[in-house]
Amino acid sequence: MSFLAGFDARWQDAADYLEALRRDLGEGRRLDLLPGYLADEVTSQDGARTLHGPEAVGTAMAARLAALPGLRLTREETLWAASAQNAFVAAQRFQCVGRHDGAGLYGPPTGRILRYLTMSESLCASGRLRAEWVLCDEAAILTQIGCSLEDGARWRLSQMPDEAPEAPPAPADPGRGNDDTWGHTLADLVTRIMGGELSLIARHYDEAAELHHPGAATGCGPAEAEAFWLGLRASFPSASFRVAHLLGAEEPLSPPRAAIRWSLVGRHDGHGALGAPTGAEVTVLGMTQAEFGPDGLRREWTLYDAPGVLAQILKARG
Repeated sequence: MSFLAGFDARWQDAADYLEALRRDLGEGRRLDLLPGYLADEVTSQDGARTLHGPEAVGTAMAARLAALPGLRLTREETLWAASAQNAFVAAQRFQCVGRHDGAGLYGPPTGRILRYLTMSESLCASGRLRAEWVLCDEAAILTQIGCSLEDGARWRLSQMPDEAPEAPPAPADPGRGNDDTWGHTLADLVTRIMGGELSLIARHYDEAAELHHPGAATGCGPAEAEAFWLGLRASFPSASFRVAHLLGAEEPLSPPRAAIRWSLVGRHDGHGALGAPTGAEVTVLGMTQAEFGPDGLRREWTLYDAPGVLAQILKARG
């Protein structure tokens, strides 16, 4: 008997199903299996664009595999919850390692070993992937191949269509998430921080909190967490911040954990992490995952796609 209606009995739970996706598509290069894994209406969103349909999603996957032919993904985290009788939503985090031996996605091959973080959220229904939101640490990748963020943004811009398709279908809605206390705790904390209550960081972060931020930047403690969140918010002071989805869990032998997907939508009208203001209208897709301990938030992973946002700014400026 399957764990949810519409899923094959060979998968014991959502984590088992997602592992099959990673093994077959992410590492096994079994692009011939895409029709069996992707729904006809599948959408995939990164930091700069939304892809619609199995063909577009498969093309993007093939481009990454061509640039990094030996790519390996090691799963660090999976949080999931049923969202319907035949559907679930999951947040994951991976350590990715590959050699830049292929041309295309990141320019001419450099032969360098690339190590970067990927965070994702997936909505799966009736045995198929219906929607995904994926953030790779593109800033870290660019640094390792010796490329500036702006040059990386121009590469991304060249991959974006000149005009959006007419009335593209909206991504499937995974709902708000589960009702776990830790998911709501993280969502409330980040929402209030982005609303200007920076003093919350000193009160709710462990003094030795580990921080993992875009560009493979690591930090420790409330002061460095505050510098990161302030730098991001300062770039978009008038933008609207919203937590789109949250998950939380408290399980034996694991610390309380949470994952949220959020967005900043509005103008690049401030001096901050993304340089001088341009007035461009952008959408920043972000994800934050965290672990909690007796002294507050003790580990935080946050990603947004800096070169993807810069590509939106360049596009808006013509």
